[in-house]
Amino acid sequence: MKIYLVLLVLLFAPVESGRANERPPLPVEKPAGSGVIVHRDGYVLTAHHVVANAKRITIVTSGEFRAPAVLVSVDAEHDLALLKVETVGLSEALLGYAGAVKLDQEVIAVGFQFGLREITITRGHVAAVRTKGVQRVFQVDAAVNPGNSGGPVFNRKGEVVGILTTKFTHPSGIVPEGMAFAVPISYATPLLANIPDFDFSAIGRGRRESPKGKGNGDLVTELTRTSVRIETVRMSEGPATVIHPAPMLPSSDGRHSAQPSVTRVPVPPAPVHEPVPLAGDESIDRVNAQLLASQQEELKRFVDQGLTPPGEMVLIPAGEFLMGMEDGLPDARPIHRLYVSAYWIDRHGVTNGQYRACVEGGACLIPKVRDAFDDTQRAQFPVTNVTWSQARAYCQWVGKRLPTEAEWEKAARGIDGRRYPWGNSDEVIQKSRVKLTDGNSANGVDPLGLPSVSASPYGVFGMIGMVSEWVKDWYAEDFYRTSPARDPQGPLRGTFRVLRGGSWMERPLELRASYRGWDEMTYWGPTLGFRCATDVP
Repeated sequence: MKIYLVLLVLLFAPVESGRANERPPLPVEKPAGSGVIVHRDGYVLTAHHVVANAKRITIVTSGEFRAPAVLVSVDAEHDLALLKVETVGLSEALLGYAGAVKLDQEVIAVGFQFGLREITITRGHVAAVRTKGVQRVFQVDAAVNPGNSGGPVFNRKGEVVGILTTKFTHPSGIVPEGMAFAVPISYATPLLANIPDFDFSAIGRGRRESPKGKGNGDLVTELTRTSVRIETVRMSEGPATVIHPAPMLPSSDGRHSAQPSVTRVPVPPAPVHEPVPLAGDESIDRVNAQLLASQQEELKRFVDQGLTPPGEMVLIPAGEFLMGMEDGLPDARPIHRLYVSAYWIDRHGVTNGQYRACVEGGACLIPKVRDAFDDTQRAQFPVTNVTWSQARAYCQWVGKRLPTEAEWEKAARGIDGRRYPWGNSDEVIQKSRVKLTDGNSANGVDPLGLPSVSASPYGVFGMIGMVSEWVKDWYAEDFYRTSPARDPQGPLRGTFRVLRGGSWMERPLELRASYRGWDEMTYWGPTLGFRCATDVP
């Protein structure tokens, strides 16, 4: 009997030790960094490394409002992430122009240093502007410590101009002061496009109100309301779920329609080509030879992969180029370096004959004026008198798309910031003027490929001297000041679409490869056509 009692005691007695009965430790939520509210409906911008591999993310405001958050979109390349909290009515920060940040400019860094509950506001200056790979960062000498990562950097007007991402550490382990770096807020544009009703036109407007009597204390209060502490639970099972809601883009009828968001995949930067100043033919010829060599190398890799080049299209290799023109009109300034992924673009503009096939196929509408369109002698002339929507419909019908403004300009001028496809000489324009043949829609245009001087460094014809061409982008006069440095897609919304190029009848200034025209989507004219582009698989 005693034996049975002992067995029962042993069977039902609690086990005080042993891995078999140990419970795994509960995950502990720890402070990870800071962030800034960029939209009242609960959208928060922070550094990607702050929330990377987090299984749970919590947002805490300075007023101790606490709520779980999910990842909306990430840009690991620029160390940025957009979060969403299920709430409305939050105080949102104002965004400024990162391009306006200057050396020695006073800035304000806001964040929760060391994960403390108390928010910290430190003042400093822009100590340096640096380039890391293909991205631009600026160094601030404000007091920044662990916990500041992901927090905003404000200018004196209370506008966010950057997001703190890194604190420099010497290989010896020493962490020097004044060596914190911020990513310009302009790099966040693709992430902000995932916010359905984000107002891009408000960027750079400054404070909404500055009533008499409001001083620096009120500015500090405003900055603290828009800054948040980020807490995370990190586990080894993998990263948190990322959702990619489609940004709301305006449709042709003025309403908003969902379009798929672009997933940004980090691509190793191409070799940086040094910009060539406006110079003589010798420099132009040297750069042209370099561009053709890189083009052929890229084309060989494409073919080696077993892919077939699309007919009558030119491959534009991935890499940087100079966009804009400092001595041009204000909307073409500042000149800036952009990285554009590889793409194909039509060697010639779309012709009357090509467009007719689309009309006969039932996918395109007849041009608004059809004199040249119906002239069989002009089947190889660029189609004209088409609206932006008609141009887009044709490109979609052939399985392509309209090129972006950046793609068009790179294909036209190469990488070195030259004025025209052929170089910098205005004399070429005067020699290439075309006489008006008659009073119809063919005014000022040439047959395809003529004159040969219009060929771009990559071998694309007629981008200058033929017709103005529709491109994909909405027009914004100040877009170059906020444009992302990689594959810009233009503003999220607008009133006008961009036109590039022009006929020989235009003024030399309007024939520069950097010149930006614009008009309503419903506009059509006798020297207005288009060409198509497509991505490299």
